[in-house]
Amino acid sequence: MATRTTPANDEGSNDHSPARRGRTSRLLIRGGTLVALVCALTVAGVFISGRFPGDSMDIAWKTPSDGKATDRGDHAWADDAAGSWLAGDTLVRSRSDAATGHDAGTGKQVWEYRPPGRSKICAAEADVEHSVMVVTRDDENRPASAARQLCTTLAALDMKNGREIWRAPVPAASGEKRLSDYKRARVTVGGGLTVLTHQGLSAVDVRTGAPRWTATVPPNCVPAHALPSVRHVGALLACGGSQNGPNAIPNGLPRDAELQAAAFDPATGVLLWSTPIGDREPATWGDAGALLVSADPLVVDDVRAFHSFGRDGRPNPPIDFSSSYVAVDETRLYALGSRYVKGVGSRDSAFAFDLATGRQVWKTDLDSDVDVFHLQDGRLTAVGQRRDLLVIPAVRLYLLDAATGKERDVRRFHYGETPSGRAFEHEGRLIVGGTAYERS
Repeated sequence: MATRTTPANDEGSNDHSPARRGRTSRLLIRGGTLVALVCALTVAGVFISGRFPGDSMDIAWKTPSDGKATDRGDHAWADDAAGSWLAGDTLVRSRSDAATGHDAGTGKQVWEYRPPGRSKICAAEADVEHSVMVVTRDDENRPASAARQLCTTLAALDMKNGREIWRAPVPAASGEKRLSDYKRARVTVGGGLTVLTHQGLSAVDVRTGAPRWTATVPPNCVPAHALPSVRHVGALLACGGSQNGPNAIPNGLPRDAELQAAAFDPATGVLLWSTPIGDREPATWGDAGALLVSADPLVVDDVRAFHSFGRDGRPNPPIDFSSSYVAVDETRLYALGSRYVKGVGSRDSAFAFDLATGRQVWKTDLDSDVDVFHLQDGRLTAVGQRRDLLVIPAVRLYLLDAATGKERDVRRFHYGETPSGRAFEHEGRLIVGGTAYERS
């Protein structure tokens, strides 16, 4: 049987002609390009908005914005007035003109405290275990001056309803010996106590204001900073040193005084132990000096290193590390360290150190500039900003296992959201400042 060969110009061959194939290819390319462009725009929109299904942090609720939250007025120490705490199901926020309580489940304001008259809040501290916030405020008839002389009154508030439960005067600090320019005693709370640091240490009951004790501070020592806890009241002491001549500084404290860590019995105020810090470090105080970062375990930051102490006062090997973001549990210290990446900016890493040995346990690179660092229930939460594709700033949440440093979750906040401040976990939500976020 003969076979039939179709000529090249036969009408039946039109669907397979080179011209038709070329047109079809061009249409496919154009269609594919359009689909790719639509997909790219969709991805870019999702990327910019930060809304990645199963990978985002959505706002659950937000407290009303108040312009006075950062208003410092003429308060030289008004930074101490701003803060936030979570007591049970109540989020408490403080600023210079008021303190407010909010339902942690909805963000709804449930109470407000405003100092009487023209007075302002100078500082605020909270004992969340006993649901009490203690504020230091001005004289009722005159606002505080920059010299801080007029922050004369302690007022304790019930964090559940905002009611004032007791009030007491703040003792004045004489000009003879003190480790700062505070004209009045410094106030810290915890472990059921309100502790006042001035020429000595004294404590009152945090819920009643009733006097509890005056501490037996060693002779020739001046307390600098105290943090109370259930186990003990941790304190920094400046002891000894030359009293006169070139070693004296304006507030009367010798420059060559020895800095010591100390612990006092929370029930009686009796000194339990005191131990020199490091190799006889000079006593300094303030932003450039030493401070307590934890009462139990007792940990001191002297800017150059962290020093921790056992329950009997025995010093552990120092942790040679410096950081302003620190969290502590029973056995470890967690901190952030920064590095600069050319063309990108600051990048932070999370570190864990063993308190007993001073050795690094783990390190995790976060690849972000972190503003929030929080330890709760064996998890570390960090929130930081980095610049991704097209130099678009992206704010991310990192959830780390405190035991291993491994990432358990990484999520993105919506574009424009930049959480900062103290953080809390409550019923699966992350609360930062006056905003609660939920995972979606």
